Amino acid sequence: NSSSRSSSSNNRRRNNRRGSSSISSSSSSSSSSSSSTTTTSTNSIKSDKTPPPPPPSPSPNSQTPFVKVDARVFIVGAGVGTGSIQNLTIRAANILKSADVVIYDDLGVDSEETLSLCGQKCKKIYVGKRGGRAEKNTSQAEINSLLVELSASGRYKHDVRLKGGDPTIFGRLGNEIEALKRAKIKYEIVPGVSSLVASAAAVGMPLTETMRGGKHFACISGHDAKTNPDAFRDLADVDTVVVFMGGKNIASVVDALLMNPTFGSEQAAATTKSRSSKATTASKRTKSTPCAVVRDVDGAKEKRWLGTLGDIVEKTEGEKLSPCVFIVGEICKSATLHERNIYL
Repeated sequence: NSSSRSSSSNNRRRNNRRGSSSISSSSSSSSSSSSSTTTTSTNSIKSDKTPPPPPPSPSPNSQTPFVKVDARVFIVGAGVGTGSIQNLTIRAANILKSADVVIYDDLGVDSEETLSLCGQKCKKIYVGKRGGRAEKNTSQAEINSLLVELSASGRYKHDVRLKGGDPTIFGRLGNEIEALKRAKIKYEIVPGVSSLVASAAAVGMPLTETMRGGKHFACISGHDAKTNPDAFRDLADVDTVVVFMGGKNIASVVDALLMNPTFGSEQAAATTKSRSSKATTASKRTKSTPCAVVRDVDGAKEKRWLGTLGDIVEKTEGEKLSPCVFIVGEICKSATLHERNIYL
C-alpha cells in the first residue's frame, strides 16, 4: 500500500509539471502572436509616413536664357555704339528678350537694333534726354514716377529700364533707385560697356599704367567746369582725368584743368570763400599735357583726336563733339589713331 501511494504521488507531480509547461508554452505563443501583430501594425503606420521621392535632377545639358531672380525692375546697361548691339552683353540681351515693358533712353541715332531683341508684345516707352533736339525731353521726375507706376501696377512681370553705356556712370541711377526704394520696389542693376573704357580702347591706351604715371584716374562731368569749378581743383593731384559731357564747352574744361587765372571768374562772387582755402593748390597738368577726345565711340559718327591741353581746342574747333569722352594725362602718350574695325 505504501508503495502504491508513493507511485500515485509521483504521477501527480509529473502531471502537474506537464500542465505548467503547457500553460507556459501557450502563454509564450500568445505573447509572440501579440508582438507580431503589434510589429505589423507599427510597420503599417511607418509606411504611411514615408516621404515622397525627390524630384528628378535637371539634365546637365539643359540651359535657361538667364537665371530668374526676385526683382521687379531690371536696370540694364545697353553699352555704347549708337544703337548697335556689338557692345550689348549676353545677359542684357536675354533680359530684353523676356521683357514685358522697356523704358529706354536715347541710345543713339538708331535704337531699333537693340529694341528688336524684345518680344512682339513688349511695350516700349521712350524717355530719352538729348540736348539740341526739337522734341521735349522727359524730366527725371517724370521718369521716376513712370518707373514706380508701371512696377507697382503689377501689369508687367519683367520691367526693364534701359540706359546707354553703363547705368552706374553718369546715368542718373541714384534718382531712380531712390524712387524705387521709397515705393519698396525691388530692382537689379545689370552692367553695360561704358564709354569710359570703350574710349580708352578706341585710342589703344590703358586707363591705369605704372610706367607713365597712371596710378589712378577720376571721372568728372564737363558741366562742372562752369557750375562747380572747385570740383576740378579737387582733381589737381589725380594722374588721369576723364571728362564726360564736355564737348560743348571743351575750352572751359581745358581752362579748369590748367587752373588758369580766369577760370571760374563768373562764379567768383559765389565761391571766393571756398576757393581761397585752395588757392595754393597747383595742378600737375600744363599745356604740354597729352590728351585724347573720342566722339560717339564705336558708333557711326565715331571720330578721334589726339593732342595736348595747349592745342586740343584748336584741333577740334568747328566739330560737333557731343557725345564725347575727354581723357587727360601723361598716360595718353600711349594713345594712337590706329585703324579700327568696329564690326568684328
